[in-house]
Amino acid sequence: MNPFRQTRPRVHAIAGCAAAGAAALVLAAAAPAALAAATVATFESQSAATAAETLVGEHISLVSAELTGGRGVQAATFAGLTLDPAVTEGIALSSGSLRAADPQAASDVDFTSPSLSGPNSKLTTTGDLGGAGSAELTAALGVTTYDAAQLELTVVPAGDTMTIVYQFGSEEYATWAEKGYADAVGIFVDGTLCSLVGDAAAGISSINAGVNADSYVANFDASGPLAAHDTEMNGFSTALTCTATVTPGAETTITAAVADTGDGQLDTTLLLATGGISSTAPVAPAEPTDPGTGAGAGAGAGSTTGTPASASNSDRGRTGDLARTGFDLDPLALVLSAGAALAVGTGAVVMGLRRRAAHADDDR
Repeated sequence: MNPFRQTRPRVHAIAGCAAAGAAALVLAAAAPAALAAATVATFESQSAATAAETLVGEHISLVSAELTGGRGVQAATFAGLTLDPAVTEGIALSSGSLRAADPQAASDVDFTSPSLSGPNSKLTTTGDLGGAGSAELTAALGVTTYDAAQLELTVVPAGDTMTIVYQFGSEEYATWAEKGYADAVGIFVDGTLCSLVGDAAAGISSINAGVNADSYVANFDASGPLAAHDTEMNGFSTALTCTATVTPGAETTITAAVADTGDGQLDTTLLLATGGISSTAPVAPAEPTDPGTGAGAGAGAGSTTGTPASASNSDRGRTGDLARTGFDLDPLALVLSAGAALAVGTGAVVMGLRRRAAHADDDR
């Protein structure tokens, strides 16, 4: 990392005032119930491929999944979050840690508390992991990034349009966002940024209390952090959807990434929804036309020229009381025609008998 990059002063662990202390007591009292609602399992104990199966929705098949940036502690499956409106379960990627530090573990010295699960105990939760940034985020957003967590999926969509449901939140909301610390999040489809709000990249700068405020939820106020939502994040977006045009049946790459900018402090988290990657249904091929009749291949010997078999009773009611059975003539016309034919035939027989009787008289 650049030793001359701008950094923020770390907040002393025991600094505070009487009001903050009182708020902490309230939050501590509420913590057991809130923490019980959410479960988080990091990639330290599961593979990316197994976790990614939960993201697959309709008309999508998963080929592979790999955590291509960050440590296992920065990626996790989660369930039971009570954000509102929310992605309640799925996969989380964070520039910090998604679990609490183990005091006995030498590997846990660069983070303390989780960046996702709540309640919100302080405005400055941080895991400064000293990790590398994301090349994709740096190129797309034009910023230097640090502590990136990046998940890459290869999927096959059945249709020509793919959607991805996501959400993000951050500790940068509160005071640091106004000072230009807008951590980076991004979802890319075949290398193209898909996570957009209008023409802007979705993120802290494009969704906040002053911009696209209808897509923003604050979890703090002037007095400090709140316990209104079961998350450590000071603020978060509503659930969002990115849409991309894809090639049906072709392997497609999805890259989801989050990273710190400016420095490696204060955590930002990207959420991907369970079943949230989906595709439109494949387009059914047109049925071939029978050159002899002009009918589609589905029209067989048993087909009729009247109301289709799939027509509802209401459809039939508009064209006749019963479905037709192959006759195009009106039933009354058939009866009248038959009667007329019978009358003609009977007349011919009578005339024939009269002629025969006349010949007999002449013979006499």
